[in-house]
Amino acid sequence: MLAGLILVTSRPGPEAPDSSIAATSENLTPQLQFGRLTFNVESPPPTDAPFSIDTVLHRLPGAIVFIGTGFPANDRMPDAATASSPDDVVFAVVLKGGARASQHGREEVIEQDHAVLMTTRDAGSHTSSRETQHLIVQIDRAVLAIKVPNLGAWLMRPLFLETQTLRLLMAHCQEAIDLDESAPTHLQHHVVADLCSLIAFLINGWENRSEASPPSSTRMLRLHAIKAAIEASLGNHDLSAETLAAAQKISPDYVRKLFREHGLSLSEYLLERRLAFAHGLLLNPLRADERIGKIADEAGFNDLSYFNRTFRRRYATSPSDLRRSAT
Repeated sequence: MLAGLILVTSRPGPEAPDSSIAATSENLTPQLQFGRLTFNVESPPPTDAPFSIDTVLHRLPGAIVFIGTGFPANDRMPDAATASSPDDVVFAVVLKGGARASQHGREEVIEQDHAVLMTTRDAGSHTSSRETQHLIVQIDRAVLAIKVPNLGAWLMRPLFLETQTLRLLMAHCQEAIDLDESAPTHLQHHVVADLCSLIAFLINGWENRSEASPPSSTRMLRLHAIKAAIEASLGNHDLSAETLAAAQKISPDYVRKLFREHGLSLSEYLLERRLAFAHGLLLNPLRADERIGKIADEAGFNDLSYFNRTFRRRYATSPSDLRRSAT
């Protein structure tokens, strides 16, 4: 067992499905694999204090969710971006203890119940102690920037999260962690979209605290019910605030408000979910011979040109090119 404080340095590494710790055969230096980064763990001379960690990490399409405690670390990010480095943002929340973050020419002390937004492609560091407990969400920067247009202004600005807000974020992260690897791709995209929308809401809500408040648990349950109904009927061309409201016995305006509270309109959410569903169908080898028009229709698009245009804008490739790249 390792003992004492450890120093963690990072370098680009291969993709890994989960976190793992192993010692190399040559120098017995433990390594922690975190997504595309490999952390070398250097231990000082042994002390009487044992070293232990309690971490959970789960990767989803476009996101990594990490909850950990008992991991004293000095994580130094790469000095320069590499071609293989993901252009992501890291939303790091201190659940217990404290941490110190440095990036973009700023250094901040991150206290308990506070969060900081950092990037993966810029040099920086994040230092924590043995008592620090973190909740970390790593997500695609471009996707979050759609919901937070002034995202750059929020980098390295500590945000206080109220108890109710933290519980909501923890619930969403636990939902992501509980997803089995065999879960349908469209469901994984759905959970990531929820996480991204919630983080955007937290940031935008901080900017307009007099106008925004975290959604109550009742509203969140209602929103989850509506989203479940959407997932079950993405192919319905008539899906709208009116049809969803009728099924939930609420008003269409209330449906639209629930989505606006998460920084995304209902129409934007429907488009995102339909595109993600179509994306999964196009990569399914069992559907390789089906017409793209049929897949678009099954995902709820009744206009093929509109589907092709929005798909290319969302994924930077055409549906036909995506299918060819998967073969």
